[in-house]
Amino acid sequence: MDYILLEIQGPDAEEATAAAVLHGAGIDAFEIISRNSVEELNSSEFTWDLVDESLLADAQEGFTIKAYFERGDEAIDAVKARLDARGFSTRILPVEARDWANDWKRYFRPIAVDRSLVIVPSWEDYTPDADEAVLYMDPGMAFGSGNHETTLFCARYLRQYVREGDLVLDIGTGSGILSLVALKSGAARAIAVDMDPQSVASAKENAAKNRLDDRIDVRQGDLFGVVEEVADLVVSNIFAEIIIGMIPALTKHIKPGGVFIASGILKEKRKNVESALIESGFEILDSDEKGDWVAIAAKRGVH
Repeated sequence: MDYILLEIQGPDAEEATAAAVLHGAGIDAFEIISRNSVEELNSSEFTWDLVDESLLADAQEGFTIKAYFERGDEAIDAVKARLDARGFSTRILPVEARDWANDWKRYFRPIAVDRSLVIVPSWEDYTPDADEAVLYMDPGMAFGSGNHETTLFCARYLRQYVREGDLVLDIGTGSGILSLVALKSGAARAIAVDMDPQSVASAKENAAKNRLDDRIDVRQGDLFGVVEEVADLVVSNIFAEIIIGMIPALTKHIKPGGVFIASGILKEKRKNVESALIESGFEILDSDEKGDWVAIAAKRGVH
């Protein structure tokens, strides 16, 4: 599908007026580039997890709003006229035609978790070495291809800490990749939980692709809300605040001596997560850091 872009610019004080014109035309999804947005978030209870300081430093006076329309949609001309009448600077720009549903695939290449397991895009021809197991993945709209540092951290810790016959609980499963790595590493069964229906569908599809669907139970729900089982190992690749907040529930769903693997943690919040785990009776077994991200492996105390 081809799109065209309506770009709107104006002074900071008029940003809400421009947005109101779009809302009035039934356009609720658009991009705002503005210092106002940052200031509003800073004054709210919203917690920043990642801020690109260079973007803040380069912020200019005034705002820019970008709204996308399907090519041929006559509404763009009417909206532009309303904005022009209010003194905003507007222009209509072409958008490069791209296959948005599949364009991301060119960035997904085979990834070696270790010497004996490789993650391969499901659409790519790949001939494994004699001693190499293959996990075929198509993340679709769900998070988890193995490319991101946090996913790879968790996958490598799973290879290290999963024991034959384990029950593994994967909280925030995304594409199901970590559950499938656990099963490839000797786990008998995995329970994969995500609140996003697209992720649930993606995890089920990837399990079927790898003929592991008889050993994985994919559930839609929020964190531990749909789990009653107690696991040998729990893995979660989510943000630090969520990890800290779910530790009380974690202790009810992991066996004494069981291992918790966590990532999605910014390095500035590493001590916060480690302290929360230690206070709840966990021992830090291992941690790793690359770029902005950290992964932690911890063991629940036996008492």
